[in-house]
Amino acid sequence: MNTLLEFLKNRNWMLWALILGVATGLIFGERVAFLQPLGAGFVKLMQITIFPYIVVSLIVGLGKFNPDQVRSILLKAATVMVCLWGVGLFAIWCFTFTLPQHDAGTFFSPALIAPANNIDFAQQYIPANPFASLAEGNVPAIVIFCIALGMALIANKRKNTVLEFLDVIGQGLTVISKKVISIFPIGIFAMTASTAGTLSIEQLNNLQVYWVLVLCLGLYLMLVLLPMLVAALTPIKYRALILVMRNAWITAFSTGNVFIVLPVITEGIKEHMRSIKKADEQADHIAEVLVPIAYTFPSLGKLTTLIFVMFAGWLTGNPISLTDIPNVTLSAMLSYFANVHLAIPFMLDSLKIPADSYQLYLSMSVLTAKVVSPTTVVYIFAFVFLSIFYCRKQLHLKRLRSVYYLTLFSALLPAFMLASFTLNSYLAKNSQAADEVIANMVIADKVPAHVLGYVPKAYQSGELSLTNIDVIKKRNLLRIGYLIDNVPFSYFNQKNELVGFDISLAHRLASDLNVNVEFIPFKKHQLNEYLNKGFFDVAMSGLEINVADLTKVRFSDQVLQLQLALLAKDHQLDRFTTLKDIAKQPLTIAHVEYAPILHQVARGYPNVAFKQLPNLKAYFGDPDKYDALVISAEAGFAWSMFYPEFGVVVPQGEVSKYPTGFAVAKRNYDLLNYLNAWLDIQHANGQIDANYRYWILGQGSQKTVKRWSLIDEYAPELLD
Repeated sequence: MNTLLEFLKNRNWMLWALILGVATGLIFGERVAFLQPLGAGFVKLMQITIFPYIVVSLIVGLGKFNPDQVRSILLKAATVMVCLWGVGLFAIWCFTFTLPQHDAGTFFSPALIAPANNIDFAQQYIPANPFASLAEGNVPAIVIFCIALGMALIANKRKNTVLEFLDVIGQGLTVISKKVISIFPIGIFAMTASTAGTLSIEQLNNLQVYWVLVLCLGLYLMLVLLPMLVAALTPIKYRALILVMRNAWITAFSTGNVFIVLPVITEGIKEHMRSIKKADEQADHIAEVLVPIAYTFPSLGKLTTLIFVMFAGWLTGNPISLTDIPNVTLSAMLSYFANVHLAIPFMLDSLKIPADSYQLYLSMSVLTAKVVSPTTVVYIFAFVFLSIFYCRKQLHLKRLRSVYYLTLFSALLPAFMLASFTLNSYLAKNSQAADEVIANMVIADKVPAHVLGYVPKAYQSGELSLTNIDVIKKRNLLRIGYLIDNVPFSYFNQKNELVGFDISLAHRLASDLNVNVEFIPFKKHQLNEYLNKGFFDVAMSGLEINVADLTKVRFSDQVLQLQLALLAKDHQLDRFTTLKDIAKQPLTIAHVEYAPILHQVARGYPNVAFKQLPNLKAYFGDPDKYDALVISAEAGFAWSMFYPEFGVVVPQGEVSKYPTGFAVAKRNYDLLNYLNAWLDIQHANGQIDANYRYWILGQGSQKTVKRWSLIDEYAPELLD
């Protein structure tokens, strides 16, 4: 009991709020989602003092030094930062090699064809308008401006008046921060409860390998490497360091935001230096200056997101090799000086990893922030403490405690790596493979259907070529022509059911006509003949609307606009990065459709020979005969889920898109007019968009399970 009372007396309200929030979320589940706005409000409350704090602390902290002190401190701080980067990056690279075996493959995303983000370092770091930088929250530019102004004041003999004024403001900001911190456990509880209550199992399952990887790496950096390095090299004890970081760590974990705890970190460092009787004016100044600088420069917390780039390469079948490490490291250190959301797309692009992988990062950013932010907090504490004692020339290794901690964190690295590899191997083995996901997709709303594998002789007389809506309703049957194995538009799933984007629309069309539906197969070169002879009423299978067929059949209005791309073996994708690369090499490229487009392309690329195939299966049956396959990016990604050794690339240069639609016999104007009006309705009511999200983007392709909670599991009657 005494221990409990002592614990309460120490005011560990942050920890209590965290524990209570997690428990509340697990007990009540989605019912506590209403607390999320309350937590967001507390985050904004914490941000009130941040920008003024950065300005005041940097200007005052630097302004009070003399020129020699500043040069010495910044040089030694830079040395500490570089050393921490080196040690941290080594650990990060070690964890990237714990990824298990995996069958790559993912759905298409529109982000694939989005232009790559160019990182504007000048805009990020040069404060052309400091007031605009403050208004826009551009922290790097603000820090550069404050450093410049603070250093300019160092030699100014009249600086004391300004510095004293700013110092008083800084003290006021500190008081505000402490008042907000005293009530912030309420916000911690609200955010933790809403997150724990609404985080779905589906979110965890989608990227569980990445989550485990980040978690193991983060725990190693937060609890082992960084604190033990400080304990080994400085007079600060491991347990004392954990305690002084506690409040800032918990706040960063709950909010996923490091920026709002910078004042807490600074005050924590100052108070701890006083508690161990090592405080002086120089130590306080160093803390005030280095905390915002450490936040601005790439931290080990921010660099842990480099793990996602490695994960994305592994997931999409483009794993990073040992020979890539030097170039990747250099690119990472340069790009991570900017915002993470600019750096990651840049890294994906530089490593030839499909750009749509960035969408996966966004979907997991809420979760990973729970690791990245507290890791950054620990890094800032470690960096500042090491810099303070380095400036005092009090770093040393000649102690038994130093040897103990250095040996311990070295030995624990392979242990954490083994834990990551073991757990991820288990998860990868038990997770649903990409081909199983797409092979298990089904049509939600069906009408009675009959799927044929041939054209019945009764349909071959040609008497039905003048089909119209009245005839279809009278016979109570809509006959749809489909292409076999045209993923994701028409294909057979694992239950041998005919499914796909167009097949789903065919069922809806038959439902609106209140008739049954029958599916009849055809090959691309048979389209004109089969339609005009009346073998079926409508052809629907992601058909390209092209100039060559316009005089032979009637096309409906556009259903989708697709992006032309190339599909090839993963290790050959870099041959097709740009149109200039394609023009430099002799190539044999297969295709099923796109003859009119490719005929024009061939004129500009005499080195490329295009070979037409009867169907897409023919390419996968003997892919070594060809360098690549022309296909839509949307279909190419779907095929890569069945054949993970293949990948998709959209060559940079002139971007080619083409429309798809339905086709009817040349004389069937009545049916064509109905289809066009029907398509207008489907576009307007969102049905086309819903089909696109499901069949092309894969959204909702895995069943959503209701969020589990203790009260639903064991006492649902309490809330009935």
